[in-house]
Amino acid sequence: MIYGFFSLLWIFLSDALLEMLVTDVKLLSFLQTIKGFGFVAISTLLIFGLVSYYAKRMLAAQHHLRALIDTLPDLVWLKDERGIYLSCNRKFERLFGARESEIIGKSDYDFVDAELADFFRKHDLIAMHADRSSINEEQLTFADDGHTEILETIKTPMKDEAGKLIGILGVGRDITKRKQRETEIKVLTQAVEQSPVAVILADPSRQVTFVNRAFERICGYGSAEVVGQRFEPVDSELNSGELVAEIWRSISIGEPWQGELRSRRKGGEQYWEYAYLSPVLGNSGEVSHYLALKEDISLRKQHEERLHYQAYYDSLTALPNRVLIMDRLQQLIREARRNDEYVAVMFLDLDDFKKVNDSLGHDVGDQALVQAASRLVGSVREGDSVGRLGGDEFIVLAGHFSRKESVQVVAENILESFWDTFDLGSRQIMLTVSIGIAIYPFDGESLSELLKNADTAMYLSKAQGRNRYSFFTEELNLCISRRLQIEEHLRAAIDNGELSLDYQPQYDVKSRRISGVEALLRWNSTALGQVGPDEFIPIAEQTGLIVPIGRFVLRQALSQAVRWVAQEPLFKLAVNISPAQFRDEGLAEFVRLELDSSGFPASRLELEITEGILMRGGPLVEGTLAKLHEMGVCLSMDDFGTGYSSLSYLRRYPVDELKIDRSFVQEMTVDQADMELVSAAISLARGLGLRVVAEGVETQEQLDALNEMECGVVQGFLLSKPVSADDIDALLMRQESTTA
Repeated sequence: MIYGFFSLLWIFLSDALLEMLVTDVKLLSFLQTIKGFGFVAISTLLIFGLVSYYAKRMLAAQHHLRALIDTLPDLVWLKDERGIYLSCNRKFERLFGARESEIIGKSDYDFVDAELADFFRKHDLIAMHADRSSINEEQLTFADDGHTEILETIKTPMKDEAGKLIGILGVGRDITKRKQRETEIKVLTQAVEQSPVAVILADPSRQVTFVNRAFERICGYGSAEVVGQRFEPVDSELNSGELVAEIWRSISIGEPWQGELRSRRKGGEQYWEYAYLSPVLGNSGEVSHYLALKEDISLRKQHEERLHYQAYYDSLTALPNRVLIMDRLQQLIREARRNDEYVAVMFLDLDDFKKVNDSLGHDVGDQALVQAASRLVGSVREGDSVGRLGGDEFIVLAGHFSRKESVQVVAENILESFWDTFDLGSRQIMLTVSIGIAIYPFDGESLSELLKNADTAMYLSKAQGRNRYSFFTEELNLCISRRLQIEEHLRAAIDNGELSLDYQPQYDVKSRRISGVEALLRWNSTALGQVGPDEFIPIAEQTGLIVPIGRFVLRQALSQAVRWVAQEPLFKLAVNISPAQFRDEGLAEFVRLELDSSGFPASRLELEITEGILMRGGPLVEGTLAKLHEMGVCLSMDDFGTGYSSLSYLRRYPVDELKIDRSFVQEMTVDQADMELVSAAISLARGLGLRVVAEGVETQEQLDALNEMECGVVQGFLLSKPVSADDIDALLMRQESTTA
């Protein structure tokens, strides 16, 4: 019975079935051979086993292929030549909303409207009769919900071994989102191209990759001239280095920058632009591009500047008007309050100006006002403000004064600027000005109060005869009057023999012996009586009289001290040098000549300089200090500890001695901070190999403390007040006799 079953199976197992199941050519030939010999039982059993094995392999391969096709993100379908669906994958099922079993055997007319089905059929026929695959875009609109999908399809004709057309294989991809993005990009590109704002795009290496038409129109450069060139978002020649650095600092940390910049067109014309500059970051945070958006704002800036000028400047003289000058005054007051300084408000009125208008006409009067404005601007300091209040009234704001008396210099310069005649075409006239001065904060703290008081002082000048200045307070007028008297008599003090020197002895702390003296200037005026150095020396410095006075002091001190150094070989002579003297190019040569003339050894001369001299620096100061050092003259830094940068000066300049200011010495026994400061200064000097002198020693407690700190030299009223040259002779003789 079993034999009969296998015989029947063998009879129905055709060669075609063998060829379908068995793909190995040699194995297929072997099976067909044994089948021909008629070994029915054995061969049938063998063939059945092999066929089963290959059938399982084929079914597994079909299963894998099917699973692969179903997992594709693309649509896959198969139609016969009539357009009837033979197969499709899962993606295609979701497109039509039906299972494969429901799709097979049907056509497009069963799933979409006739117009769309005709469209599909038309392209199917084109693909069937083409020699190669065809690629198309096909748009589907579904009637159930009205949504639209766009497919990109590839259709390939399928033919049998004889070349007969048997159907078509289609693969489709949903490109709806891609087409939307392409449309958005196209719209965006058109918007960028049509934008009135210049757009520049650069790659991470800062090479320009794109510019739009607005850039070409604004800058004058064609796209071909810019693309591939170095991306320079800001013109470093037209904008400050600080601004350029700020822009790149923002971009380098991934932050955009926006603001106004100066730029230039291809032809060199400069213009204003408002720029937005930003790095474009990729998904990982890296810079993928640099973006610059720029708008030409030249017309807007010109309009703003014109409006600003009309609002804040006088149309005739181009000086600030009342609005702007009041704003500047408010700013000066804020700065003065913060820095503990003074501000001068000066009201000015041209004397008898009405006569000019009445006799020569308003046109000539306007010319005179313009010239007066020019003279005022030229006579004040840099940073001072000159404004026109109206008519022939002007105002000057002068700030940053540390001494009220210094205002006088500005006022005198203004009066002096009106000494020359005014050239008014065919006429030349003399014009003078009356000035009233109010000082913040003494004469008022508000704008209105200062203006009112300055105006009152100006009328006082008018009443006193015009062509002069007056301060609002009588007290300040008296002070200025005193200053004028001092300056007047000081000029003749040297010739009249009114100047003399006293000497402050300096003592060695350990031995209590006189080791030197400091020369101190005294003035006993025949007209003013005894005038203190704190009062007349600042005036001498401001007027330049300190130069001849300083030469007198040095010459006199050297001639008197030469006999003291003969008695005490280590004797030191200290002479103060003013900052104004360092502006004298002949200072070093004068010192050399006086040392040679007097025979005083250069190594025993100490020139005391203030930190202000070192702060100014400059070639002249540095050159003078170097020449003095080469001569062997010692340099002493006076008032050490009162400045801000003393340590840097000790390294930079050839300083030999530090002189600790009396303010620290006098408070060090009651203020621990001052005690520590003095101790630190002494330790610093000792470490640098510098001599230390402490001035202002007035108590034994102070002297004992300095002794414990190993301070080398002291001076002060405890040991001796300033005395005459004869008294120094006596002190040295007494010291010599005591030693003997």
